[in-house]
Amino acid sequence: MTIEETLQIALDAHKGQMDLDGKPAILHSIAVGIMGDNGVEIKAGFLHDVVEDSDLTLDDLRRKGVDDEVLAALELLTHDKTTDYFEYVHRIAHSGNYTAIHTKINDLKHNLDRGRKSNKKAKELNDIEKSERLAKINEKHQKALDIFGYMPLYDDGRSRDGQPVSLKGTE
Repeated sequence: MTIEETLQIALDAHKGQMDLDGKPAILHSIAVGIMGDNGVEIKAGFLHDVVEDSDLTLDDLRRKGVDDEVLAALELLTHDKTTDYFEYVHRIAHSGNYTAIHTKINDLKHNLDRGRKSNKKAKELNDIEKSERLAKINEKHQKALDIFGYMPLYDDGRSRDGQPVSLKGTE
């Protein structure tokens, strides 16, 4: 399956869906896909929320021709809401599936980036309720990134702890 065909599946699956800021949800999936380092990661990024946020199942995606390597990553990336969120993230981090690991890191980085921007805007608008809600979501995303050993960089290239960035289990 081509990257374009994968993108079309995501476009169809997320049609009409909006994120917390009222933007089309597909923009997040496109951003995560574009962050991928290769075709498999790009496809997994485009599709990473499809099973969670639409009526499509992994079997549906298989029937549509999605590659087995992408499906294996999506199986890990799909959060079963009966599983604790951090347990789910740990499972991905220790899976050995580099596509799933990289895609989840890209997902979290994008979520954190847009969450921080939204929180800043909420504070500027004095929307305390939204700001507090976003702060909790951002904290959750940062905690999840920490599971991977991801230390966000400051503008001068240092990580939060002053050490080089390393992704545990991805070297």
